[in-house]
Amino acid sequence: MRISISRSWESLWVWLFWGLGIYLALELGPFFIAKQALSKTAGELAGPYLACAIPGVIFMPLVWWLRKWRERGMDPKRLARRWGVSTALFCVAVVVAVSYSGVKLGLMDPTDALGGLVVSILLSVPVLYFTLHYMVLKHFSTGAAGKQMPRNDGARSPS
Repeated sequence: MRISISRSWESLWVWLFWGLGIYLALELGPFFIAKQALSKTAGELAGPYLACAIPGVIFMPLVWWLRKWRERGMDPKRLARRWGVSTALFCVAVVVAVSYSGVKLGLMDPTDALGGLVVSILLSVPVLYFTLHYMVLKHFSTGAAGKQMPRNDGARSPS
């Protein structure tokens, strides 16, 4: 028996409403701390807050679609590539958001932030892509193989 509330999670909009709501609420905590520690106004923190919120806005719909593609039986290699690309996009968005926020709040020199941005992207994107690609490929391939393998519980198959 399925509860009707669980069926609502199949909708992208319900999933985004709750997921982004929780994500944005959790983002407020560090910005309240930054407001107190840096003596900044809410207006000065609005740009960095929105910049840090964008990675979640990018990644959450991608995760929803990746879950749906897995349920539909997409090829594990293709799914692994899409997880790798999604994670790389998330990484780029996070690095850009942190660099922008650091410059906007006066915590970083703009030239240092640009150099750090380039180095961070060049190092983290390939590492995250290949890490997620192989993790997903291993997980989904063994999961698919486990579903197809017959159980070996000592029972004889009818011949």
